[in-house]
Amino acid sequence: MTVIQRSIFFALCFSALAAYKAVPEDEVELTCVKKQMSTQTCHYNFTINGIRYHFIDNGCKTKKEDIIRKAKTGKLALAKDWKIACESNKDGNSSF
Repeated sequence: MTVIQRSIFFALCFSALAAYKAVPEDEVELTCVKKQMSTQTCHYNFTINGIRYHFIDNGCKTKKEDIIRKAKTGKLALAKDWKIACESNKDGNSSF
């Protein structure tokens, strides 16, 4: 193998390794949704990879399915921590 062939081979290997992405998919879970009638706001609490995030929909205009889809694709502006805590049901599941 000549020097030029060897350098081309290493460049191809390096570009193939650089293109590989070993980061797993984010685990997005909608924990609960609360609607405040007095202010007409919907609070969505998410847990993403164990970290709490929230989203506030003023006027509750967006469908819940669209909010979940946008959160999973990373196109939703989420704030850190929860503004309104979730209440657990009797069976241990979070309320929706």
